[in-house]
Amino acid sequence: MKYYLLFLLLISKFCFADCEQVSDRCAAVGEWEFSLSVGAGVTTNPVNGGDNIPLILIPEISYYGENVFFENNTLGYTFFDSDNVIVSVITKLNHENAYFSRWHPQNIFIESTTASSGSPIDVGTPDEGLPGQGLTDDELNDENQRLEVNIDDIASKDWAIDAGVQINWFINQTIDIQVQLLHDINKVYNGFNSQVQLTKMVNFKQLPDTALSYSLGANINSENLVDYFYGIPPESDLSQEQVYQGKLSVNPYFRLDLTHQISARWNAKFTLKRLFLDNGTSDSPLVKDNHINTIFAGVTYDF
Repeated sequence: MKYYLLFLLLISKFCFADCEQVSDRCAAVGEWEFSLSVGAGVTTNPVNGGDNIPLILIPEISYYGENVFFENNTLGYTFFDSDNVIVSVITKLNHENAYFSRWHPQNIFIESTTASSGSPIDVGTPDEGLPGQGLTDDELNDENQRLEVNIDDIASKDWAIDAGVQINWFINQTIDIQVQLLHDINKVYNGFNSQVQLTKMVNFKQLPDTALSYSLGANINSENLVDYFYGIPPESDLSQEQVYQGKLSVNPYFRLDLTHQISARWNAKFTLKRLFLDNGTSDSPLVKDNHINTIFAGVTYDF
């Protein structure tokens, strides 16, 4: 089943489900589309001991039928389709597992604060005061290292399959809003996640073969989801200081895509995305960064 889903999830970017002509945001009904991007890029891994994900070859396969479609990391069925609103039921692999599994489909495609006080601190006894007071620099470093949890120190994570509802609202020809509300159907983390995204398309009169799109959005992960992937349970072999209970997280992000049409089949593209991790996730001893970056530059050939 995993390899069947891997094939299904080699998906392209979002397009209209029903179109009269082919364009950057529109695909013909009932036709397969294949493309391959070649270039250089990376998605950073926020997990301690997790490798960054290189982006070199990015295949894209998409199909849009009258109701059934493959779309990005999504298999869906559209049951309501008006001029401006499309409502679909969808299923896809949860993307959080990508940071724990090198061959997750998400890895094939393209999503310290220092304070000081000006006054002395009054302490009652040598054992009281701020955490870490009285420790040498080496001892403080050892203390921080003990709190960190490496990916090799935790149990492997199962692949979660999400399913739910997706709503697309096309405000006009250049602006659309997408909302997803999903729950895992194979009971891996027994929680929900959702996404809200606004995308704006920009065309340049001075550069007729160049298009820019930028997106603002947020991923919302339930407490159960965050706890499954980033929590450290008390029954683990780690110390009690490393135990962590995941919390509901709202992770905002922005994304920019720049495309230039070189010829009928060749495009140059540039993608930049940054996702900011909420404290409910980034406070975990398993997490080393409070953001995730994706950057890619290359060329795409449409077969």
